[in-house]
Amino acid sequence: MDRTYTMDELFAAIRRRWKVTAAIAFGVLALAAVVIARLPDDYKARALVMVEPFTPHPDLVVPMIGATSLEEKVKSVRAQVYARGLMATAIEELKLYPKEREKYGMDGAIEAFRNDTEVHADGENVFAIIVRSKSAEDAAKTANRLAELMIEGNLQVRAGQVTRTREIISQKLAEMRGELSRAQAKVAAYKQEHADTLPELVEARMHEREAISKQIEQEEGFAKEAQHRIDLLGTQPFGKDTEVGRLEEQYDTMRAKLGAAISGLTADHPDVQALKRETEFTSARLQAARARAAQNDLEQRRMTAAIERSTKRVGALEQRIAQIDKLVAATPLTRAQIDDLEKDVDLVKVKVASLISKKAEAEITAELETKSGPAEFRVLESAQPPTIAASPNRPQALLLAFLAAVALGIAVALGQELSDRSLRSEGEVSMALTLPVLACVPQLAVVHSRPRLLAVHSENEG
Repeated sequence: MDRTYTMDELFAAIRRRWKVTAAIAFGVLALAAVVIARLPDDYKARALVMVEPFTPHPDLVVPMIGATSLEEKVKSVRAQVYARGLMATAIEELKLYPKEREKYGMDGAIEAFRNDTEVHADGENVFAIIVRSKSAEDAAKTANRLAELMIEGNLQVRAGQVTRTREIISQKLAEMRGELSRAQAKVAAYKQEHADTLPELVEARMHEREAISKQIEQEEGFAKEAQHRIDLLGTQPFGKDTEVGRLEEQYDTMRAKLGAAISGLTADHPDVQALKRETEFTSARLQAARARAAQNDLEQRRMTAAIERSTKRVGALEQRIAQIDKLVAATPLTRAQIDDLEKDVDLVKVKVASLISKKAEAEITAELETKSGPAEFRVLESAQPPTIAASPNRPQALLLAFLAAVALGIAVALGQELSDRSLRSEGEVSMALTLPVLACVPQLAVVHSRPRLLAVHSENEG
């Protein structure tokens, strides 16, 4: 049957078998000490790199590359340090990991290098590059070289970023200038197409309309004056109600009277002479009236022609006024369209001006990067060859080995105790034999023999 042990019984068993425990613990500790003593030393060297970007006043230069958080900076620096090109360069220059290179090639050496390298933040803008190596000098040289290569690579990256930013801005500026030229050409073409309805011509059109209105008034005045003069003439070439008609009738009457007098009287008769003189006088008056009538008829024709010209002129001027009114009425639509086109031009101009400003800022930033770049990253603390190995921690290892050896010795002793079937107490005898115990013999010290507990049983029960 299974036996159970109390803590006291376990401690008693360990005390009884202390020699076994001590021997095993000593042997294990000795072996561990030899192994720990033969472990190679690993040294760690640390180089501190400070990131101290030069930040000009924002009123002077708008940063082309935005600030990053601490986590992003750590990721960026770690990625730069772990980059294959940078580590391959360090391995080539310092001739590191010859065995790995010979066995696995450069990829194997880089993987081993990465396993021996740590990068972490050591403050807001300080990063620690820690390298582990079997040699203290190699660890220090490697850490310092990694810091130098990281700084050089970062400066190249920053310069490349600034250059690319400047190139992108220049390219975009050229595109915006082309777009501006097209927008301006579109405005010019529209203005040329609608040259008659341009807003700036409205005032001139109104002045022209006013001048034409005055000309119409003048022409109408000329026509009225000509008509008035025609009305004042009051004569026609043939008409009895006119002066010529009356004189012709009077002349005919006088001739008839003169013919009648000549037929009845002698030529030198006073009446005949008087009628001749009166007839001649009437003829003279008739000729004068006819001359005046001819002049009036010419004037009438001239005035009529003038009235016709004035009427035609007024018609043409009224047509021009109608054209002007039509052009002026179309001007608001043209103005609205031109305003829309010029708004597009203004928007593009704003973009061009902004890009010109950004290009100037990029030029200043590039110059500042060139001048202040070396001071942006600097080695705050160079790695020094460590005097104390980082690993292994021999005292700690020995302490752990000691604890393990003692635990192993105790485990072996307890194992022997559990495998030993000897009976050492009255209770064990009762449990093992299921018989009552009559007497117990006291424990006797026997040299080179293990004490036994003797149990006496009655003959009847035995």
